[in-house]
Amino acid sequence: MESSLALLALLSAASVLLSGVAQGQEEEESQELQPRAVDLYSTMEDTSREKELCDAGEQCAVRKGARIGKLCDCPRGTSCNTFLLKCL
Repeated sequence: MESSLALLALLSAASVLLSGVAQGQEEEESQELQPRAVDLYSTMEDTSREKELCDAGEQCAVRKGARIGKLCDCPRGTSCNTFLLKCL
């Protein structure tokens, strides 16, 4: 009985030590990868918001079935009419 308790205590201590080592390795790997990720994202350009401006009355969207895709941004004071697909 005492040997099983000692074995249980030894196994629990070993698992605690091993989990601490594994966590330390994960932290080191994440710190190594972090500068690479920053470099990757800093070189990528965000083209999702770089749409040209349409003139008022110009076609600003295209309808494909139930979906509407924007071609360009309407100027200030106008908005893209989803029925006519023009800047009004």
